[in-house]
Amino acid sequence: MEEKMSLRDLAEKLNVSTSTISRVINDKPGVGDKTRQRVIEALQIYNITSNSSARSLKTSKTGNIALISKRREDKYITSDHHHPFGPFIESELRKYGYHTIAMSLGDEEMENAGKLLMIKENRVDGFIINGPSIPAKFIMALKNTGLPVVLFGNQMTQVDIDSIVYHDRSGAYKATKHLIEHGHKNILFLSGPRGWYTCDERKTGYTEALIESGLQERITYMTDTTIESGKTFFKESIENVYPEITAVICTNDATAIGVLDEVRCLGLKVPDDIAVIGFDDIPWASLSYPPLTTIHVFIEEMGKITVNRIIDLLKNPELHPITTFAATELVIRKSCGC
Repeated sequence: MEEKMSLRDLAEKLNVSTSTISRVINDKPGVGDKTRQRVIEALQIYNITSNSSARSLKTSKTGNIALISKRREDKYITSDHHHPFGPFIESELRKYGYHTIAMSLGDEEMENAGKLLMIKENRVDGFIINGPSIPAKFIMALKNTGLPVVLFGNQMTQVDIDSIVYHDRSGAYKATKHLIEHGHKNILFLSGPRGWYTCDERKTGYTEALIESGLQERITYMTDTTIESGKTFFKESIENVYPEITAVICTNDATAIGVLDEVRCLGLKVPDDIAVIGFDDIPWASLSYPPLTTIHVFIEEMGKITVNRIIDLLKNPELHPITTFAATELVIRKSCGC
């Protein structure tokens, strides 16, 4: 039977503080590389984070891969308004003889990964984790089961975990440059929460384009990236913070669709009064009114890359983690005024 111990016991054993271990678990900076690696290895050996047997998980094969995303709360839509990533993953995994277990989890469910039945009962062979809103602590818990983990649309800052991401920074840069070239100088960026990888990268691309042109950034950080948050935070921004804006770049299309609706509610017009650009090119983007200018991402190809990577890890768990970047493309429709 494997030894069990608390975080405090582990800290004493490694001669580090409990805050050091907490920083490692939550992917925070401020820990040396050698110390971080010692803690990660100890977490796996003593299986503290997941409360499940890493050794048994490694030896049992189920034919299942878990696809995990965060459950979103939005009164304007009940289903996931991001890309239909799941069907692409499911289709690709079937080609390799694997089934997909799709799980949409809330914050409370991600507080303790060890309580999830798929882990307690050894029901999966690996994890694909979708999106930047999944807490680092939860990702580390899954990593410490000893099973393969691949992140899609997210990247850890301190720990190497396989990641499949877009060129988010260059995509937002393209969108911002496009607006600047068409005369806009007061451009708002509606970002998701600080620390969400894709939002941070897209904000950086926006900022870089403004700096090149000698323009001032205007950024609003939202609590989520849904239709509802787009409506709420855009209204707050234009009424109370940045009344001078003539254009908005949104961190995703769901937010942008919320902005389109709120502009109408405020008695303004898109693109005459406010130009709007989104990011992702979800199916709704071309059907919105007016059709949404956005950054297209190649979701089907990215799904294939993600599946190929987790299959490689299942065959050879000792592979060194890699990050794969995919290109983006500006799709011009009517919402930007061009």
